[in-house]
Amino acid sequence: MSLISEKRDVQNRVVDYLRSIGWELSPSDDAFKLRSHDLKEPFLIPIVKEKLKQLNKGIITDINVDDVIRRIKLLPANLRGNEEFLNYVRNRNTVYVEKERRERNIKLIDYENLENNHFAIVEHLWFEDRDRRQADIILFINGFPVGIIENKSPTIEEPEEAAFGQIKLYTDRIPELLKYTQFYVTCDGLRLYYGPTWNYETKTFYRWKTENKFNFEKLTKTFFDKKEVLRTLEDYVVFLTIDDEVHKYILVPHQRRAVKKLVIRVLLEKEKNKALIWHFQGAYKTLTMMVVAQELREAEELENPTILVVVDRIELEDQMHKNLQAFGYPNVIIAESKEHLRELLASDYRGLIVTLIHKFHGMPKHINKRNNIIVLIDEAHRSQEGDLGIYMRSALPNAYYFGFTGTPIDRGKIGRGTFITFGYPPEEPYLDLYSMDESIEDKTTVPLYYTLTKTELHVDKDTLEEEFFKVVEEEGIASIEGVNKIIEKAEKTKSVLKADTRIDTIAKEILEHYLKFVEPSGFKAFIVAVDREGCALYKEAINKYLKEKNLPEDYAKVVYTRDHKDNDLLRKYWIYEDEEKIIRRAFKSPDELPKILIVTEKLLTGYDAPILYTMYLDKPLKDHTLLQAIARVNRPYEGKTCGLIIDYIGLFNNIQRALTFDEKDIGKGLQNIDTLKQRFKELIDQGNKILTNINIQDEQNRLTNIQNYFFEEEKRNEFIKLYKETETKYEILSPDEFLRDYMKDYKLLVQIHEVIRNAFPEEERRKLREVLKKTEHLIRGEVELRNIVDSLPIYEINKDIAHLVKADKIPERVKIINLHRSLATHIKRSITKQPYLLSISEEIEKIITQLKERQISVENALQELTKLAEQIAASEEEQARSGLSKEEFSIFWILRSHEVSKPETVAGKIYKEIEEHKEWPYNEKIERSLRRNLYKLLLKATPKNQLVELVNNLLKMHKILIEGRRRT
Repeated sequence: MSLISEKRDVQNRVVDYLRSIGWELSPSDDAFKLRSHDLKEPFLIPIVKEKLKQLNKGIITDINVDDVIRRIKLLPANLRGNEEFLNYVRNRNTVYVEKERRERNIKLIDYENLENNHFAIVEHLWFEDRDRRQADIILFINGFPVGIIENKSPTIEEPEEAAFGQIKLYTDRIPELLKYTQFYVTCDGLRLYYGPTWNYETKTFYRWKTENKFNFEKLTKTFFDKKEVLRTLEDYVVFLTIDDEVHKYILVPHQRRAVKKLVIRVLLEKEKNKALIWHFQGAYKTLTMMVVAQELREAEELENPTILVVVDRIELEDQMHKNLQAFGYPNVIIAESKEHLRELLASDYRGLIVTLIHKFHGMPKHINKRNNIIVLIDEAHRSQEGDLGIYMRSALPNAYYFGFTGTPIDRGKIGRGTFITFGYPPEEPYLDLYSMDESIEDKTTVPLYYTLTKTELHVDKDTLEEEFFKVVEEEGIASIEGVNKIIEKAEKTKSVLKADTRIDTIAKEILEHYLKFVEPSGFKAFIVAVDREGCALYKEAINKYLKEKNLPEDYAKVVYTRDHKDNDLLRKYWIYEDEEKIIRRAFKSPDELPKILIVTEKLLTGYDAPILYTMYLDKPLKDHTLLQAIARVNRPYEGKTCGLIIDYIGLFNNIQRALTFDEKDIGKGLQNIDTLKQRFKELIDQGNKILTNINIQDEQNRLTNIQNYFFEEEKRNEFIKLYKETETKYEILSPDEFLRDYMKDYKLLVQIHEVIRNAFPEEERRKLREVLKKTEHLIRGEVELRNIVDSLPIYEINKDIAHLVKADKIPERVKIINLHRSLATHIKRSITKQPYLLSISEEIEKIITQLKERQISVENALQELTKLAEQIAASEEEQARSGLSKEEFSIFWILRSHEVSKPETVAGKIYKEIEEHKEWPYNEKIERSLRRNLYKLLLKATPKNQLVELVNNLLKMHKILIEGRRRT
């Protein structure tokens, strides 16, 4: 039975599935011809020319087709160039037609007639740019590369992460190809991940899902369905400008699902004219709204509809307008005032209008009765506050109303609120749900943990109830602005929260906590103050403690809205629009100040900074406003496993009072940090239970005992899984004093993990995830941890190796571990100078595999490994005596191992032949020629049934030589 491999079990299956749904396989040699035999050519030129002329009759001809292709090739190899190519793919660019004396749009893809396009895949495509790289699979539509697939074997640790890293490397090394591809896919034969090229962040690395998550065939066929791919290119890739920076996204499954449902509702379900999309905070509802707006605006059935995008904050209005323009949306206009909105609706404007909900106030009844008006409402629960929703619905009685929210109102004064307004309860309270737990499972958000500070810092429960909770519920407050109005009148609460001694105490505590817990992991933090004055007071106090620690004042910055009535303290920390943009951008960078932002309203909703890890919460919030605020810290980021809320108010003393949602709606996404501590204790106990099977107390032999116990792969995997979770929890909790009682146990787990990582070559090859920062710091700071690897014995590979191994007084299983590691280390260090060691390396791994599968005994495995070690030592002495170059000796070695007659004579001829065909790794035609010539040379000296294997081994060896030359 053959072993599992990347080519056989992943790539071949992907290719077969793609071919079965209509993709044409273009062999790499044929593709090389279509690329004009040029490794630097990104296009399948004859197909590109044919399709450009076919799709643009009378516009692109034999006369100008080369010029059009040249213009596309001149796009810059960066994110901007990638965006510009998407404009070409979406048929938005033009060419000047001389006979018509005007610009005409050109088509690269026919989105209306699928059969008019050419869909092709190319395996093992070599491309030359900054260096030469071979991509597993490239997807071409009409001769243009639009997607890239990287495959990894499911047997390696975290294969999707390894493939993800490979794609990032391609962008750096072959950008002249990657500037065209719009998406990438990573596969391991079990799962399928994808994301947008040129934006390789954790938050944009998505898992593709279907109803049956584990059916790889279905995953592959649905993602690469030709209609779905065209829709991805036409609608689902989004470029946004945020804080003057361009970002690229691609819609995830729940967004695509919602878009399709809403389009179906408008075009096919005539009896229903509303819906609620409930996607948890951090699910990028704005992208979903933009794509829905685009698709409905272009639907011919709607006969030139009007789309309204309704937001509830001025900064969101401007941001939405800019994003829609960046998305390439035509006819976008902002309603500048109530009067302007009234004029647009009364004049029957057709296009897209972005407006504040407040501009509907006083709007005349039935100002426009058309039924092809679609209203998309951001944070839909807020429209319930006051009478704005009533004005909107009476003005547009026959419109479609689609609400988007992460936190619908379902209790309190408003009753079933959002569900009734936008849904059809009880059968359909919402059209689509994407829950907190699902977003955490998909890694589109991280879980949140909260902890309460000392009780004496909290607001009195009765005061908080009387001045805040009770009033919020009675008035049905659902926005941060509404909360602020409540707080303005909450005199007792404000006096407690802004007391000088309290603010000074908390400021000192916050800075100490940040420096000990947050900064060592490379993250940043928010302080959320009760109001603008509270922000200024915190800044004053923080500055004092920054000075004590010799840290610059810019370490913490304040961001709030200016008011001409402000006193001197508030004016002291005024910032203007340009400065705010700089601060917003700098905060997202790990290497720039500020590290801490002090806010009260601005940036508390809508601001996306994945590096934000901790929120020091000192402002009373409830339900939606609370969830929206704390969701600032739930964005994924490299090395970030959760977000942390530190509650200085006492809101979470009664979580059901703070969040009156069904428990299932919150799920496991928001938990007390005490549950994390309990889980850490459980993990330590589980680790100790495993270690009872190892005699750790025997200091003289404990390394041997560890290696002997973890000889079995199942036991290693069990321990590594437990260790990873323990390390993650430690990263969050450290340096909490809670850990003090468990540090000795945790350090022991770290030591054992380091032993496993370094004792077993297969674990090193699996590239176990790097240790997290605080554990890494622990290892660096502890001599016994830092030097643990140095204690592992290494056998010197020489002619006396058999005697050394035999004389070693340790169990034979441990001898195998040490010998395997010694051989792997020796070969890794020597292989570029002695590439013939590759064949020995493969024999070593074959023995280890046979041992794992219990095909051979421990005694036989040790005997065979020892023989190979002796063989290596003998070969090195022989090479030194032979006078042959490393290339010729490597060929000689392989020939002799295949029992080729007169190997020393044949080796020179083989070497000369390979050198004459040295471009063979990059050209299948040259490779075929080389193989033919090698077969002729070896035919008389080698049994026919060994010819193919022998030639394959010779070419493998030559690839190693090429890689060695490249490194040097």
